[in-house]
Amino acid sequence: MAWPSLRFDVFPSEIVTIIFELGTFSELGKLRHSLDDTPFVFESSCKSNNYSYAPNFPILVSHICHKWREIALNTPSIWSTLFFDRASHLERGRMFLERCTPRSIHSPEYCSGYFLDIVIATVPFKQQSHNDCISKGELEEIFNLLVPVTVRWRSFYLRVRDNTCKKVARDALGFNCGRAPNLETLQLYHFEDFSNVDDLIEATFREPVIVFANDIPRLKHLSLIGVNLPWAFSPYLQGLDTLELALHPNKIRPPYEYWDRMLRLSPQLRKLILHYSGPKDRWDEDGLQTTFAWQGDDLWRSDLPSDRVTLEKLEHLSLTDMDAPYLTRILERIHLPNVQKLVLELSSEEETDYSEFLEKCIGAGMSIIESSSVRLSHGSGLSIPSITTISTADKLAPPLLPFLLTLTSLTLSALDCKLSTLRSLLVCLPKLKELEVDFQRVCMGDSHLEFTPAWRVFAEYDVETGDELDYLSDGTSTRRIPSNNPSHPQCPLLPKLEVFKIIRLGGRQVKQIIRSRECNVRDELDNLPMSSDSYPPLIQTLSPDLIPSHQKSIYIVKYTKEMEEKDLVLQTLIATGCCYVRTPADVIEHWRKGWDTRSEPWEKLSEESPSSVLRRFEPQLDEYGMTTRKAESLVIDGWTKVIVQSEMINADESDPEEYAFTDEETGSDFDDDE
Repeated sequence: MAWPSLRFDVFPSEIVTIIFELGTFSELGKLRHSLDDTPFVFESSCKSNNYSYAPNFPILVSHICHKWREIALNTPSIWSTLFFDRASHLERGRMFLERCTPRSIHSPEYCSGYFLDIVIATVPFKQQSHNDCISKGELEEIFNLLVPVTVRWRSFYLRVRDNTCKKVARDALGFNCGRAPNLETLQLYHFEDFSNVDDLIEATFREPVIVFANDIPRLKHLSLIGVNLPWAFSPYLQGLDTLELALHPNKIRPPYEYWDRMLRLSPQLRKLILHYSGPKDRWDEDGLQTTFAWQGDDLWRSDLPSDRVTLEKLEHLSLTDMDAPYLTRILERIHLPNVQKLVLELSSEEETDYSEFLEKCIGAGMSIIESSSVRLSHGSGLSIPSITTISTADKLAPPLLPFLLTLTSLTLSALDCKLSTLRSLLVCLPKLKELEVDFQRVCMGDSHLEFTPAWRVFAEYDVETGDELDYLSDGTSTRRIPSNNPSHPQCPLLPKLEVFKIIRLGGRQVKQIIRSRECNVRDELDNLPMSSDSYPPLIQTLSPDLIPSHQKSIYIVKYTKEMEEKDLVLQTLIATGCCYVRTPADVIEHWRKGWDTRSEPWEKLSEESPSSVLRRFEPQLDEYGMTTRKAESLVIDGWTKVIVQSEMINADESDPEEYAFTDEETGSDFDDDE
C-alpha cells in the first residue's frame, strides 16, 4: 500500500510553527558544551570558541515560500537568540531583535513571550585586527543595542579576552543595564594569555562592580570564569541550581563566610564545578594571614556555622586543578550524599600525588575492601598492600566523598595517584554505569612510557606484580568486593559498567581490557586476524549483524588519525564491530592542537593552560604557591565504538557533521524584503 503524498505547505500554521521552533531549538543545542553537561556555552579550559553554532535555521525557513516566511516572521521564539562572535553579526542581531520585539512595549506579552538568549564572544587584543572579530567599538554597539531591553534577558553569556573589552563590559553591566528580573542563566568569562605578572595584576586590581543593580531574582545558573563579584554585596548568590567558579587567583576568591552562605542558601544546587577556584585560602580582605574554621584548626570563628554544609540535591561534581590539601579542607566542610556524576582532573608535577587525598575520599569505605585478596595466575593469594598501611583513625574517619558507593558516572581526565589507590577507588564504585579515562594522564608514574600502566587495573592485572588474574568458570574475575550477604554473589570490578570511554590507549591494551571484562568473547578476540586486508575500510554506520550480542558493556575509543594509520590492532577491533564517527566541529580539533581558527593566517597560541598560568604567577602576587600542572594538548578526531551491543547502537557523542553557511552565503538573508 502506497502512502498518500502530502504537501508540507498545506500543513496547519500551528503545526509548522511547532516544527520551526523544534528546528531552532535543536540548532541551539550546538551552543551547549557537553563535556560536563552544563547550561553554559564557554569552557574554562578552552582557548577558542568550542561550538559549531550558526543561527541559520530561522533564516532558511523564512526564505522557502511566502507562507513559511509569514509564519516565521510571526514566531518570535525562533529569533530570540542573539549571537555575536564577529563584527558582521551586529546587523543580524539588530534584525533578530526587531523580529522578536512586540509592537508595543506596553503589551502584556512584552516579557512573557519575548525572552532573549544572548551570546557575545571576543578574542584577544592581538587578534582583533583579523577576520572580522569583535573589538571595543563593536562591543559598545552591541551593548547599546541590548541594554534598553535588559528586562527581557533570559540568559546572558559573555567572554572577553582583553582589558579594553572588559572595561566596556564592566560599564555596561555595572552602570547601564539596570535590573534583570527574568535572567536565569549568567556566564561571565574573562581570561587572557598573561605574559607577565604585571598583566595579571592589572586585570585583577580593580574592585568588582555590582551588576544588574543587584536585582536578579530568577538567577539559577551562574558561571564565573576569571571574573569575581563583590561577594559581600551580591544578594542574588542564592537559590542556585548550577554554580561554576573557575580560574580565580586566591586574591579574588570569595572569603569563606560568603562561600559558606552561598552554598547554604542554595539547597537545590545540582551542579558544582570548581576549576582552580573556591573559597579564599589563608588571607582576609586586608591581605593579612588569618585562620578560618573551614581549615580544620582549633580556632573557630564564632560567626560561622559549625556544622557542615549539606547539599542533598547535588548530582554533578567537577574538580579541576586544585591542590590536594586545599581540596581536602573544602570537602571536609561539605556533605554530599547523592552525587551521581564525578569529574576529576587532578594532576601534579611534584613528588607528592593525590593518593592520600583519594584514601580520605574513600574513608570508611576502605574497610569494605580491606579483606579482599586476589588469586594470581600461579595460584597464590596476595592482599593489596596499600590497604594495610592505612591507619585506624583514617578508616574510622567519615569519607570526604560518601556518595562513591552509589556513583553512576566517573570521568578521569587526569589523576596522579598510585595504581593500588586507583584500584581501591574503583572497587568502591559497585554501581558505576559510565566511565571515561584519559590513559595518558592517569597514574602516569614514569612519563616516558608510551601508555600509562593504569590500563592493567582495568584488565584485572595485579597492580604490584603485573601478573594476569585467573577467572572462574562463570567468566568473572577472582578479585571481588566481599559481600556481607551470602545470598548475593560477589561482584567483579565495576560490575554494573555499561559504557567505558577510553582515551589515548593502544589497540593491544584496549583488546586486553575487553578480553578481561568480556570473557564470553575472549576466544573471538584471540582469533582476530591482524591484517588490514581482512576487513573492509572503517565504516561510518553501525551494522547490527557485525556486533556480538552477548557483551556486557559498550567500549568507546577516542580514535585519532595517527592511531588509524599505525595501530593495526585497534583498527581490526573497529572493523570487527564498530562505527567511526568524526568530530563535527573542526574548531575543537584545532584548539586541542593549540591553534585558534579565528586568526588568519592561523596564529599559534600558548600551549600553557589558563590555570597553569595562574599558578606560575601566584607567588609573585604575594599569595601562596601551588604546584604547576603539565598542560597537555589532546588531539581528538572522534569517538569510536569497539565491540558494542546490538541494541545500543548510537553513541551519545556521535553528532553528524552539519553544513554551515559562511557570512557571504547568508548575507542576503539579512534583507527583510519579501
